[in-house]
Amino acid sequence: MVEITKEYIGKIIQRARKEHGLKQSELAEMVGISEKHMSKIETGIYYPALENFLKMLEILELSFADFGVNEKEKLSTAQEKFKQIAYTTPDKELDYYMEMIELIKKHS
Repeated sequence: MVEITKEYIGKIIQRARKEHGLKQSELAEMVGISEKHMSKIETGIYYPALENFLKMLEILELSFADFGVNEKEKLSTAQEKFKQIAYTTPDKELDYYMEMIELIKKHS
């Protein structure tokens, strides 16, 4: 199972917020917390309170599975590590990694 740290939770929330086209201040207002507090959640300084976390899941259309909780299929250790990297890496950097993997696969 993926190690669920403050940083991991924050990165998933941040990515989902951006995918929904929301500013940090907008999500904070919808959840009922300050923008500063939202920033500290997204940067992994704070865990969100359970009530706020559940609101974020609803607003951002996330589920516990998006955080690696209660997955039905078991992943290998390497797959778990890759998943954690995928969830916490900016898209531009992730695209670069994927290109590298494709090149390696072609030459294997």
